[in-house]
Formats: sequence, C-alpha cells, structure tokens
Amino acid sequence: MKSRIAAIAAVAAILVGCSADPDRPPPTNPFRPEQTSAREQRLQAAELYRLARRTLESNDFAGAIQRYSQLSLRFPFTDYAIQGQVEKIYALYRNYQPDEALAEADRFLRDYPRHEHVAYVQYIKGLVNFDRDRGLSDALGLDTVRRDTSNLRRAFDDFALLVQRYPQSPYVGDARARMIWLRNRLAAHELTIVEYYMRRGAYIAAAKRAEQIIAQYPGAPATLTALDLLAASYDALGLREQAGDARKLRQAYLATAPREILPQERQERRGFWSRWFGSDRGVEPPPPAG
Repeated sequence: MKSRIAAIAAVAAILVGCSADPDRPPPTNPFRPEQTSAREQRLQAAELYRLARRTLESNDFAGAIQRYSQLSLRFPFTDYAIQGQVEKIYALYRNYQPDEALAEADRFLRDYPRHEHVAYVQYIKGLVNFDRDRGLSDALGLDTVRRDTSNLRRAFDDFALLVQRYPQSPYVGDARARMIWLRNRLAAHELTIVEYYMRRGAYIAAAKRAEQIIAQYPGAPATLTALDLLAASYDALGLREQAGDARKLRQAYLATAPREILPQERQERRGFWSRWFGSDRGVEPPPPAG
C-alpha cells in the first residue's frame, strides 16, 4: 500500500514539474501524427508538385504518375493536388494506360465541373479513345477499316461533347478535324458491311445499310460508293424507279460535294499518324500551376 502511494506521488510530482516549465515541449503522442501549419503543408505540397512536374517533363511518365498519386494522398485539398490530377491524366495517356486515364478523367470531370482545365480533360478523353486501338498495321498503311470501331465511336462522342460544351476552347479546331476523320472511317467501316451483303445476295439488307450511311455520314467519301451500291441493290430487286432516284442523288451529291475530299482525307490521316509517332503525340501537358 505504501509503495502504491509513493508511485502515485512520484507521477504527480512529474506532472506538476512539467506544467511548471513552459519551455518544455509537450510529450509526443504516438497515436497522433505531428501537426503542421497550413503554410508548411502548402510548401511541402508545392515541393512535391514541382518534383512531379519535372518528372513529367522529362518523359518519365511512370515516375510522374507515382508522384502525382503521392501528392493527392498527402495533400488532397490543395490546389497543387487538383492540378496534379490533370497532369496525371496526361501522364497516364502518354504511358499507354487508357483505362486508367479514362477513369481519372471521368472522376475529375465529375468532381470539378467548373475547373479551368475541364476542356483539356475532355480533349484528352477523346485522344485516349482515338489512339487506343492504333498499332503497327496503321503505321504501315495497311487496311484496318474492318477493325471494330467501338473506341472510334467513343472518341467521336468525346470530341463532339468538347465542341458543344466548350466552343471557345483552343482544342476545338483539332477536335473538329479528328471528327471528320472519324466520320470518314466509320462510314468506310459501314461500307464494308454493305459490300458483304451484296456479295451474299442480301440486297434488302444491303440497301438498308447503304441508306444508313447516306443519312448518318453526309460528306464522307464512302457516301458515293454507298449510293452506287444502293442503286445496284435496287436494280437487283427490280426496283428501277428507286435505282434511278439513287443515281440522281449521286449526281446531285457530286455537284455539291467538295472535289478535294479524298485528298483531304489522306492528308488528315498522315497528319495524325505523324503526331502519333512524334515525340509529343500531338498534345502538350497542361500549363503548370503558378
């Protein structure tokens, strides 16, 4: 009993002594991290952001992704972390991680719909879908028109949304050019289906598919061929009047369509491929945080 009282008295004396010395630092709580001021947190966030940005600009995209993730985890509510999310999306795109880039882009657009870089993020979404199916056969100029077009359709929708929501964005011009290329590619893909039906003698199905191309992709080079196949399918079905109307429509189209449409299509394709194999793949990272 006496030993217990002595122990309590010793602890009380220590506590009194500590409270009597204002210069003594408070004891460290091992269950609670040391608190830092808001200014110190901002300085640390700025330093980590600059490190991530330098890593990005050195084209070490995997390293940049890691540092941007650290920035978001350690300082999630700072301007540097939000800017880092935008740059991380670009790094994921450049690091050939399309699924991760799209997920991050969708999350950013949902969380920060009024951010100054929302148009840029929407543009990157279009680029991810535009480029994700590219391969060696594209580089060699091989015919890839029969390839699945799901991602190309998504890219078209992404660019269309960019043009609709952010018409003053500096990315609208390139988005429009890519939409023309995508329209032509999608129409050419649909045309292969019409040709398949024609070879099989399925003239009703061929006519319906050709009509869809004419209605959905006006101005595409494949429209002329679709009109020819539409007239041929009507002839095969004995529908002479409808076949004649299709040929008249083709003549009217030739009278109003730009003559340069086919060379322009080839030129656009070369431009996009040169950017694909260039050092920047046609897009720069967003401006750095101030």
